[in-house]
Amino acid sequence: MKILLAGLLSTVISFGASAETWKFASEEDRNDVQDIFAQTFADTLKKESNGDIRVKIYYYGQLGTENDIVELTANGTVQFVSVGTGHLGSYIPEVQALSVPYVLGTDTDTVRKVLTGSKTIYNDLADRFEAANLKLLTMISEGEMAWGANKAIRSPEDFAGQKIRTFTSTIPVKTYETFGATPTPLSWGEVYGALQLKAIDGMVNPIYFIYNAKWHEVQDFLMFPGQQPYVGTVSTNSKWFNDLPKDKQEMVLKAINVAEQAAHDYQLKINKENMDKIIAERPNMTVVTLNAEERARFKELSKDLHATYYDIVENAYSGAEKATARDNAKKILENLIKEVKEAS
Repeated sequence: MKILLAGLLSTVISFGASAETWKFASEEDRNDVQDIFAQTFADTLKKESNGDIRVKIYYYGQLGTENDIVELTANGTVQFVSVGTGHLGSYIPEVQALSVPYVLGTDTDTVRKVLTGSKTIYNDLADRFEAANLKLLTMISEGEMAWGANKAIRSPEDFAGQKIRTFTSTIPVKTYETFGATPTPLSWGEVYGALQLKAIDGMVNPIYFIYNAKWHEVQDFLMFPGQQPYVGTVSTNSKWFNDLPKDKQEMVLKAINVAEQAAHDYQLKINKENMDKIIAERPNMTVVTLNAEERARFKELSKDLHATYYDIVENAYSGAEKATARDNAKKILENLIKEVKEAS
């Protein structure tokens, strides 16, 4: 009996010693799309490793700002991070091609095909991620970005005088300047109060997030401009991942694929459900879908943002690298547009 107990104790100690805890930091909160991704990722890794690998998830604000959690992953304090392309663009400026409006469009199947399989994203940008000590694992759509306001916005003229909350990165700010609005970058935790106090007039986000953040309570109009989805990215620390044994790398990649499917299914479901909830709770809410002619005006204006993207990339480099960086940015955007067209 003593020998048996000693053997069992040795096994327990051995199991405890071999167990690992990996950190996953998200820019979003519980029950948001990135949370469903992270939870599924964690559950799959736990199952595939027979409990030897656990994933601890950190939510919005627990480890700092969106830029903070990318930096924590780049320096190896955190193993995985999920943020939107705008925030990741501070580290890999070329990835902001995905933030340029009317590049991806909003067709669900086309967007998903490009975000998960683009050679431009996963091959041409690989060395840029590596330079930041990051490895891109996947991208996910969180649904079409809708505009919120207290009046109908169907044209650039309608944006005049409107203070629109945007994300803090350059492309979103320049987008709404180009569209005729006054962009006002704010962290999402500040938006409800700013809308309520009329410090800002409107905002832009996927429907599921608008409902979860209760922004529909302080907006009277929702517009669907067919502009772009909110794109979330999932990256890991490159050196850490490359040093993993082959079997653990395969576990990670399998868990990423399972989590991407779960997040895709969830965003379709939650965007529809939350739109229904908004209408039920705000029956006087006016919902506007821009027609082809109205979208065409914004799409034409957005072409000016291509040069803005080239400028952002060029300015991230110094000296002799600038011209090459600008040329590469142009190739990336053109190839991405081509891939979207081929996928549609």
